[in-house]
Parts: sequence; C-alpha cells; structure tokens
Amino acid sequence: MKTHSGARRTFLKTGIGVTVLQCFPGLAAAQASSGPRLEWKQFKTTNQYPAFVNAIATMRANASQASPGSLSYWSNVHVNTCPHGVPYFISWHRGYLYHFEQQLRTVSGNPNLTLPYWDYYSYATLPAEFTDPAPGNPLYVPRQSSNVRSALSLAPFASAVRNFQRGKSNAFEPSIEDVHNPIHDLIGGVMSTMQSPLDPIFFLHHASVDRLTHAWSLLTGKTMPKSANPYSSTNSDVYWAGNHVYASGLSIERYKTRIPGWLGTTYASNAVPTTLPPVPAVSAARAALLERPPFQSFRTVAGRRLSSTRRSVSGVAQVPFDEQSVSVLLRLGKSDAAELARVVALCRDVGELDSRSESRSDSSSDSLSESLSNSRQMPGTIKLVFDNLAVGTAAKKGGFFYALYLDLPAVVASQAEREASLIGTLGAFQIAAAAHHGTPRIEFDVSYLLARQDRVNFSELALSWVRVDGDRPPAGKAILASEIRVELAFAPDDAHMLSGDAEDIERQHL
Repeated sequence: MKTHSGARRTFLKTGIGVTVLQCFPGLAAAQASSGPRLEWKQFKTTNQYPAFVNAIATMRANASQASPGSLSYWSNVHVNTCPHGVPYFISWHRGYLYHFEQQLRTVSGNPNLTLPYWDYYSYATLPAEFTDPAPGNPLYVPRQSSNVRSALSLAPFASAVRNFQRGKSNAFEPSIEDVHNPIHDLIGGVMSTMQSPLDPIFFLHHASVDRLTHAWSLLTGKTMPKSANPYSSTNSDVYWAGNHVYASGLSIERYKTRIPGWLGTTYASNAVPTTLPPVPAVSAARAALLERPPFQSFRTVAGRRLSSTRRSVSGVAQVPFDEQSVSVLLRLGKSDAAELARVVALCRDVGELDSRSESRSDSSSDSLSESLSNSRQMPGTIKLVFDNLAVGTAAKKGGFFYALYLDLPAVVASQAEREASLIGTLGAFQIAAAAHHGTPRIEFDVSYLLARQDRVNFSELALSWVRVDGDRPPAGKAILASEIRVELAFAPDDAHMLSGDAEDIERQHL
C-alpha cells in the first residue's frame, strides 16, 4: 500500500533512522512524567494550549515527509505499521502516542507538554476549536460529522468483559475497538482513512481510548497478561515479548506499553464512563432501534472448503449496503449446524469457568485459567466473514457506519438486549484498515456471542445491519460485499474435521 511519498518499503528503508534517533534521544527508556494528560476542556485553559496549537501548526506546515517534525511523517507511520482488528491494537497505539508526544515537546520547545484527550462520553460533539474554519486554524480540517454519540457504547465496561486481549472470551480490546472504529467513520474526512493522523482530532481520540483502557484495567476482576519491568521470559507473559517497530530507528519494547506509568504517562482521571451523553434530537429516532430490520434475499453461496483449516458453511453473494437497514437469513446444513453447536457448547464451558474465576483471588483465577487452557483447548471458532469489500467514492469520506447484529430479536425490548446481539461495526475506516493489511476482508469471531445466546438449533442465523448516519452521510450504495459467509475455522490439529463431504463430517458426530 502506498504512502504519501511512495511505496511502503521506501519509507521504511530510507536513511531517516539517524534523524529519528537525533529527535528522540533515549528512545528505549521511558521519560519522567511531565504531569498528567488532561481532558480537552481543562487542557485549553492551561499554558500548554498555545504550545500544542503552535506545535500542530508547525507540523502541518512541514512538507518533509521524512521528518518526524511533520504530521505527514506520523501519518505514514500509521499507514505502514498500525494494527487494526488484530492483536496489539491498544498496545501499538499507546507506544505511538508516546513517541508523538515526545515530538510535540521537541517542536514546541515545551518539555512539559502532554497530549490532551477528548472525553466524548461526557460531551459527544467535537470541541469548537476543531470545527472553527477560520483561516490559519491548524486544528480544523473538513469533516463529515461533528457528533459521535451514535458510536458510543458502555459494553466495553460491562462486568462480564474480564479479559484484555483479542481472542479471549469477553475481551476488552475488540470491544473498545467497536467504539473506536465508528468514531473514525462518523467524523469522516481524512479520519475515515488510514491517513487519519493528518486530522489533529486523531490524537485526542486515541488518547481517550488509551485512558479508557487504563481505567478499565484498574477495575476489580479485570485481567491483563502479566509482565515484569523489565520484561523477563521467566516471569512475564510471552504476549509482551518483542518490540513494536514504527519506522526505521523508531521502536519501543512491547512490555513498556502494558501500563501508561511505565512510559511516564498518567491521566487526570481514571474513571470509566457509567452513562452515555444525551442523544441529539436529530439522532433520537435512529438511536432507538425497536425492531429487527426486514429480511431481504440475496444469491446464496454453497458451503465449501477454503483451506486446510477453514470451511464456509453458509453464505450470500453481491450484497450492497446503502441507506437501508436490512436482515438476511443464513441457512446451514444439518452437519454444519451440529458442528456449530459443538463449538458453542465448548465456548459455554469456557465462559462458565471464566465467570467462576472472577470471584477468586488473582492467583487462583490464573490457576483456573491455566487449567482450562490446558484441558479445554478450543478446536475451532465460528467466524462471520465479509469478503472482498469495496467502498463507493462518496462513501470513502465517511459520515456513516453500519451496526451489525446476529440474531437480533424481532422486537428489541432494551438497549442491553440490542447490545447482546451486536457483532461489531462496518464502515469506510474499517475497510481501509483491512485493505491496509492486504485484503479488504473483515472477520468477526462470533463464537462467544452465540455461546451467550440461549439457543440449541443452529440451522439458521439471522444477520442484520443497521445504517447509522452522521451529519452528511453519502447517498446510494456505500459498500459492496462480494460475499458474506459463516466459517468454521479449526486449529491445525483438528483440520481433519474439514476432510470429506458433509455426510462424512456428520457421521463423525453420530
């Protein structure tokens, strides 16, 4: 994928490593804290505010994309190396903010300058300083929406969300990313692309995500992979081994991103949100989803083996996403439905043991989790895959997203009932991130979602998407999915489950 200046390999292999090291002395060591990161409304009343604005103005005016003193440099870092929808989304961005904050101090000449954050759970409208189009305002860029209330959810802070990393049951990282992504999508403009750091609000948004992550980690009963400081292979989780590499000469030891304090960072508040901000009057109708969208029919795609470890069990083709909210029924054969039931049953076992461990001490919880991991390795997962996604020209500007639900009730009785069916979101930013990883394909692991539902028959799955619009959404077809399918993804040791035809697989369960 190309950056502003050319191919990815050009950026990573240029001689800017020396320049980077000159601008970031002592990169391997966290610097002492210069005071807490402040929420924007407080931040703008301090003497840091003019230093921040001037630094952003200087970085926007710097045309050298090889210079860490330009905003384009940091956009290229994001384009080339950031992870989205995969492990280390939070950890990578924490280190990215750290390095950017050091550069702000260099450019501003203020060694105590800290990044502010935008608490959109308190007020969901963009701060006025970012929406003022006055000439010379470096915080302003054209955007599609100014309010992100429709993107917010309290789901990441629910008591059941106990684990940290993606791939675990009831995990925080994918849950908070389901808030992060639609904020990008609703704001739109450059924020709906991988070059989103060109919009200064990007940094306030990610500082907010970082603060929310730290606040969540301090709650009782939450678990993160352990690490010593410094990392040790004998008493630290391998999750924190290695480095995050941002560019030539610019990296950070991964374990240092486990806790903000290990980077010399603190926040003015460590509180998690307990309520959502008021709904704008123009958004009230769309915010109150009261019933499942109507069903539509699309061309079905037969189940098939995709690889040695993956099998499609149901699918539909050439699915357009426009202004309408739609549901589609995905039908499974008897043997595939039985296999889904088997995976879901094992997920329920994991969830029950995980819940029991919450009431124990940390050491006994870890022991239970380890015992579970050793004795109950999951043989497979159930994925909902949106493959070969294309975004229309107007839709690439964002200003909208789709909330995705699995088995949404025909009549939705409460917000909690709606969120219990939520898979995630789909929008221009997510698709740009997926294409950045190589293929415009987005996968959702729905194993644990199905495990939380009270069902025994898996012959039909109802997928629904609800269009959520910002201030200036695109008209017409916004997204086209070449295929939407349900997949069974097996661990290599269980790949034999994909061999043979459906009858052979079914006989293995008789």
